[in-house]
Amino acid sequence: MKKIFLAIVLCLGTTLIFAQQQDTFKGFKLGLTAHPTFGYIKSDIQGVDGDGLRAGFTYGLLGDFYFAQNYAFSTALKLTTINGQTKETATNEQKIYKLQYIEIPATVKLCTSETNGLKFFGQFGLGNAFNVRAKQDIKGLSSEPVQTDVDIYKNISFYRASLIIGAGAEFAAGEKTKLAGGLTFDNGFTDIKSGSGTLKSSYIGLTLAVYF
Repeated sequence: MKKIFLAIVLCLGTTLIFAQQQDTFKGFKLGLTAHPTFGYIKSDIQGVDGDGLRAGFTYGLLGDFYFAQNYAFSTALKLTTINGQTKETATNEQKIYKLQYIEIPATVKLCTSETNGLKFFGQFGLGNAFNVRAKQDIKGLSSEPVQTDVDIYKNISFYRASLIIGAGAEFAAGEKTKLAGGLTFDNGFTDIKSGSGTLKSSYIGLTLAVYF
């Protein structure tokens, strides 16, 4: 499974670099992103509840392949931290999940026509994430850490799937440079852990990017 994943990453990276180098390929834009995320966990395990938002971070490459003037297939290669926490109602024990993924989303981007260098867009599609690191902090009744940075990688699912919806705006900052900002909701629908019961992680991203 991991060999297949590495092959996908290499193929995607090669495609992005090759497309960017083609002067005749006018329908492609390459960009960089770095922005905060705010993650949370939904639980269907009896006696275990989600316990609010936790901040994370994402950064990486973005690629938009325009197949029409206002429509694009949008993907990326990002390293994303999705944090969240749960609380056991019987013991008040809090578990903080610190999960890091390589994300390769596949979305459709719908844009308005550009007016005075400004255009708006909406996005919808599938998120594909592959876990590369998983740590956990545990807090007791006093809210003091009982354990910190416990390695739980073997207990976390390697693949995470999600539905992505987002909206924002792009502004022309030069002949080819564009700045983008907006909000993205990444709604996880697969179990993030192995074993009985289900925990699903989601996050809201404050999207910031620059396209070249």
